[in-house]
Amino acid sequence: MSVLVFGSLNLDLVTYADKLPAIGETIVGEKLLKFPGGKGLNQAIAARRAGSEVLMIGSIGNDLDGDFLFDILKSENIDHKFITKTSEQTGIAVIEVSKSGENRIIIIAGANSKTKFSDEVLTSSPLVTVSLAQLETPIIEVAKFIQKSKAAGKITILNPAPIQKLDEALLQDTDYLIANETEASFLVGKAVEHLSKDEAVIIAKQLQKNGAKKVIITLGAQGSIYLDQEKDLFTPAYKVNAVDTTAAGDAFCGAFATAISEHKPVEYALKFASAAGALAATKAGAVPSLPSQQEILSMITSLD
Repeated sequence: MSVLVFGSLNLDLVTYADKLPAIGETIVGEKLLKFPGGKGLNQAIAARRAGSEVLMIGSIGNDLDGDFLFDILKSENIDHKFITKTSEQTGIAVIEVSKSGENRIIIIAGANSKTKFSDEVLTSSPLVTVSLAQLETPIIEVAKFIQKSKAAGKITILNPAPIQKLDEALLQDTDYLIANETEASFLVGKAVEHLSKDEAVIIAKQLQKNGAKKVIITLGAQGSIYLDQEKDLFTPAYKVNAVDTTAAGDAFCGAFATAISEHKPVEYALKFASAAGALAATKAGAVPSLPSQQEILSMITSLD
């Protein structure tokens, strides 16, 4: 079984400092590092390392940064036949990370803004079980991808990041909506940074009224809540010393997609994804932090 990822590829410029600067404040940073990234690439690699065959749709620039990211895809054994090169510069993410592991991110879309969906992808990829997307590529194309994937019988997963408004049709075509607490709050018209478990369930129910079927809201160090038409589940987070939470959510999404593609029960998929997210937070950088299947299974086994 395999996972099809529609999404962004970026070069991440990551700066580290004791704290994140306030508006108008200048602080001294510790270092600047460059990593492969982009929510699409992160989630594709997360799914691949978690054990799934992965095919990716995305766009890169015809430049050195694009060549670097293309080589990453090849080294990770991700099927890259639907990666296109454009005249736009490769996407860039500028990421600030504090000593406590908190982060702020600015995205320059570049080539990602040219990413388009073609029906050819689905017709030429019969082994795809799960289709996974985020919102760093044009939302019109994301909606096509999710709608066409759903019509083709694929399990659809949407991670609504960065935050954008979603129409009811897109939510209805999404089997699993995976949002963090800020994203989930925004989608129901609220501005809340930190939710309790009970508040998250209330928001998940509102998202269901808006069209979503199965809702997962990640709550950082608390864990995550899951809600479908029959049950709600709370999965506690694995306790780790966070170094950089940049790709923790992407690790969660990729690992969850892998477990679902293997037809694992949702309870197991949530535990598997939670372990992946926790492990990703223990290392610097997006792609370098994404854990292997063995690392995920070892964490689950050691703490059960």
